[in-house]
Amino acid sequence: MELPPEVIEVQTGQKLQALRKQAHMTQEQLAEKLYVSRELISKWELGQRRPHIRALRDAAALFNVEVDEIADTSAFTAELASCLPAAEIGENRLKEQLEPFLDTLSVRDGSVFIRRYYYLEDIGEIAAAFGVKESHVRAILSRTRKKLKRYMKGV
Repeated sequence: MELPPEVIEVQTGQKLQALRKQAHMTQEQLAEKLYVSRELISKWELGQRRPHIRALRDAAALFNVEVDEIADTSAFTAELASCLPAAEIGENRLKEQLEPFLDTLSVRDGSVFIRRYYYLEDIGEIAAAFGVKESHVRAILSRTRKKLKRYMKGV
């Protein structure tokens, strides 16, 4: 059973807070290192906002942990698992194979795909950004995963 986004955000915030405290850092110090405001750090830790994947990557590097130790990215990986050979997930080779695939997509479909699987945005955020319904985003992602599966068979 998939956790609702608000639960995931709280867990991510709690993990960030624990790592920050373990490193004996204040919210202000972490904010300076991640080039964000202290208020945003507070909102992350309280689960009121979700850190952008770039901030998560920077925090993971800062605390010498993997992004998955801060935020649960398994739901995103699971969505792509049926499209990608298991050995390819998470490897540098995957990026090399995905870039030409993304070039085959329309700008909109490629943007939706990237926002979902690279920036780890939830479907609601993507729908709002494009001014469409969530069901439309789900349909785009479903069609794109099918295209990716066919593409990966030919690579």
